[in-house]
Amino acid sequence: MRLEELMNQYSDRLSETDLYIWDYVEKHKKQCENMTIEQLAAKCSVSRTTILRFTKKLSLKGFGEFKVHLKMENDDGKQQVSKAVQVCMSYEAMMQDMIQQDFREIIEAIYQAERVFVYGTGMVQRTVAKEMKRLFYHGRKNFFDFNGGDEFKAILKELNGRDLLIIISVSGERPSMLDFVKRAKIKNVPVISMTERLKNPLAELSDYNLYISTTLVEQKLSHVEYKSMTSYFMLIEMLILRYLEYLEGKEGI
Repeated sequence: MRLEELMNQYSDRLSETDLYIWDYVEKHKKQCENMTIEQLAAKCSVSRTTILRFTKKLSLKGFGEFKVHLKMENDDGKQQVSKAVQVCMSYEAMMQDMIQQDFREIIEAIYQAERVFVYGTGMVQRTVAKEMKRLFYHGRKNFFDFNGGDEFKAILKELNGRDLLIIISVSGERPSMLDFVKRAKIKNVPVISMTERLKNPLAELSDYNLYISTTLVEQKLSHVEYKSMTSYFMLIEMLILRYLEYLEGKEGI
């Protein structure tokens, strides 16, 4: 969806300041494509936080994704952006947004938990859970991954408020998973969600939220949609790197 369409769709969320920002961007699209969030904030005489809030009001993950939209729209009149370039641009946007994020609360929750249980709702998500478990060995933190179904009942019997639950999903809407999370919350278990959509039932139930950007690539060879999921792995790699930094700071290394 083009930025103009997003502005129309979410017009009820936008303030006078947001409209002023958009007016500047619309008149300087090519220049804004290469600006940092600080540079755009200075041009609009607002804070970087105001710019970030503006992009999120448009249901974007952050300023990086906003710039990807600008880049693609600026290129529309020149040449079609290839599938590979489109996906790479989405990765670049997510990396820019991750650099701006403060993961400290989530890192501290992982550090303080006696046990960390991680669950992925689908095949890719389960692979991410296993990779997360492998990565956190480097931080001397044991993760316990499980597959759901009958395991939900067994895990619920074991969970307590000193544990931490990480749920990896795309939509955050699977009923069996939501029922499990609600029961875990009754036992005062803190929950970290990792989802694609900014607003979803799982994110609303969770204490901490992480978001990934998936890129849907149009293809003509089959009717099956191709969705790039690499951003899950980028996010968990960022988490372990931030966690290792946190440990080094704790131990004075």
